[in-house]
Amino acid sequence: MPVKILNVSRHRCSLGEGIYYSARYNCVFWVDIKQQVLYRMDYTTKAVTATPMPEQIGWLKETRSGRFIVGLQSGIYWLNDDLSCGECFLQLSEEPSGNRLNDAKTDQAGRLYFGTMDDSEAATSGSLYQLTSLNENRNLHKVDSGYVVSNGPAINLAGDRLYSVSSATRTIYTFSVDSNGQLADKRQHIVLPAHHGYPDGITVDSQDNLWVACWQGHGLCCYNPAGQLIKRVVLPAPQITNVTFAGADYSTLLVTSACIGMNTAALNRYPLAGSVFELDVGVTGVPEPLVNDN
Repeated sequence: MPVKILNVSRHRCSLGEGIYYSARYNCVFWVDIKQQVLYRMDYTTKAVTATPMPEQIGWLKETRSGRFIVGLQSGIYWLNDDLSCGECFLQLSEEPSGNRLNDAKTDQAGRLYFGTMDDSEAATSGSLYQLTSLNENRNLHKVDSGYVVSNGPAINLAGDRLYSVSSATRTIYTFSVDSNGQLADKRQHIVLPAHHGYPDGITVDSQDNLWVACWQGHGLCCYNPAGQLIKRVVLPAPQITNVTFAGADYSTLLVTSACIGMNTAALNRYPLAGSVFELDVGVTGVPEPLVNDN
């Protein structure tokens, strides 16, 4: 089935990221990291609102109780009912001052995985964390380190494999995950060739295939569970940053992009750079589990 662009949200982001669909509220959220803005789109009317954040914002997630949390540069914060930034829930005081939170995903048990990175994209100071829950029994574990840019992550359908992205090295790793959330057996899974760009945000579809946003790759790559490329989607923007499925049947793929660093000639050539794309890629996705706060 050919790929169709169904809709384009032309709220041009400097660095669009963190795309998330809430079935409970039938809304799409995404962020502009560098402009420190959280966007919300009503999925029915396509009306978009923008809420400023006090720091660079990497992502938004929804909890089982219906609240929202965001990953800001210094840590994880609750959102107020009007989506403004509320109190800090978890501050990463041991992270280097030049680091920020970058990307996140929740597994079937409600554990939150999120990465950090060097904001100047030079030092290997980034890490991957696991937060078991948001209640009083919460535990934060650093489960991997040595990233310049930690991206992804994503979890397979069975919940026994975690994908983690090292964007700077074009590498997607996998870990085995046991029923208690213990990670083991880190191994190189996919290395993107230079002409496909750098792997950025990722998500898994209902067939357990992995969709990869390709920074400087002008689109998406889709890999089967064995790590074999099965589809490539070219988009009218060079810097593709994140992906998720949305809608009542999760049949629409939402894609964020960026225009940061592009000169006038490049922006004229790619006027949709920084937009959010809605695609029909011929497959459905699965809902991202909610963060455990019970």
